[in-house]
Amino acid sequence: MQFLQTILNIIIFLLCLSAVVCIHEAGHLAAAKIFNVYCFEYSIGFGPAIFKHTFKHRKKKKKNEEETNLFTASEATDSAVPEEKEYELGKTQFTIRALPLGGYVAMAGEDGNETPDGKVVPKERCLNGVNHFKQICIMLAGITMNFILALVLLFVTALIPTQVGVFERNDIVLTEDVKYAANTGLKTGDKILYLYQTYHLYDPKTETKVDVEFPLAEDRTELTSYRAFREGTKRESYDDLEKSCISYAVLDVFTWSRRKLFTLPSAFEGKEAISSSYRTITFTYQSASDGSLHENVTSERIPVQADPDFKEEYGFGYFGITCPTITVQNSFGDAIVEAGTNFSRFFVGIYQALGSLFTPDGWRNVGGIVSVYKMTSEGITSGSASYFIMLWGYISVNLGCFNLLPIPGLDGWQTLIALIESVIRKKLPSKFKNISNTVGLVVMMLLAGLLIIKDLFL
Repeated sequence: MQFLQTILNIIIFLLCLSAVVCIHEAGHLAAAKIFNVYCFEYSIGFGPAIFKHTFKHRKKKKKNEEETNLFTASEATDSAVPEEKEYELGKTQFTIRALPLGGYVAMAGEDGNETPDGKVVPKERCLNGVNHFKQICIMLAGITMNFILALVLLFVTALIPTQVGVFERNDIVLTEDVKYAANTGLKTGDKILYLYQTYHLYDPKTETKVDVEFPLAEDRTELTSYRAFREGTKRESYDDLEKSCISYAVLDVFTWSRRKLFTLPSAFEGKEAISSSYRTITFTYQSASDGSLHENVTSERIPVQADPDFKEEYGFGYFGITCPTITVQNSFGDAIVEAGTNFSRFFVGIYQALGSLFTPDGWRNVGGIVSVYKMTSEGITSGSASYFIMLWGYISVNLGCFNLLPIPGLDGWQTLIALIESVIRKKLPSKFKNISNTVGLVVMMLLAGLLIIKDLFL
């Protein structure tokens, strides 16, 4: 069953990735057609072709009208005035190929201006033959399509009804797949009034096992909410949580201190979480059925996480409680605003992440194709359409932002070259362009390889 799920995840991932890339390339194709740049082929996927269809456009041509048809080298030297005839304005081959790993559009002037049947495309119909403004529009059209796609997906996400946590209450909702809370007698609607954890750790100085409690006795208070932050804080770490909320009392302190989101209390200094370490939770709750008070201790051993990449928010999943939720539905206008806000947040965040790429934390947080696959798999298994659609909106923003970078081989680089040539009013040497594109391609391939290794083994 797991094998079939993995195969399904891979198929959906490849289809979604191809769709995002092909929409990017469709932007280039559309702009090229608008500016009459000849396009040899628009391909979905790579490798052997499994489907081909050629789209042709024809138009009547009058005598003495300037010849814009494709022509052979011998025809190009013929000064005879062409007879009135139907001539071929252009044709583009639509291809579906075997490997769904993206797509491309081949335009005249990129790698030559000769068609497969030996005809020469006039210079005015080549990418490098149109003016710089048109070149820039064609280069930026793919990025624009990615941003438009992202906005549409984020808008759809904003319109989907979502479950939002009611953090101001401390009612309990038991999760179905975690046993700890359910086995203590807690039921949906009960209220946790007091809670503290006992960490069973190891002290290497004394070579003995020790117990450390959290929150400390002086910090324990009646719990009045599920999650709340102290006023005046930036809410950037769990140090900013109110001590009177369940979110603080049930923190896995080792996990969040390793991720620099929580300051480990002094009582834990010098203590270690080893493979046999665990924690138990002692709590007092009020029954929703009769209002009676009960004090229980979890009988099972809740793991102390040793994985620094553990992402279970607040560690609630291991205890087995979540907060009450309500369904929220945005209006059409609110959905537009939320989509724009999320797009701006993603756009700025991506470039901030790129800016910190060469720092230890930045390199740790960046991911490649394997990370995208993992996120897609999480989105599929979560069963949340909203999360899955927003994820691919984010990936589409990512692709657009990355292509904007002035790195040789990317659209941003081609745009920069066109801008430079328009300012200096002459073309840069072809040798320089070819070498820079080759170097850029090699660098990007090396970076992609490093990210794959990092995602798989580090």
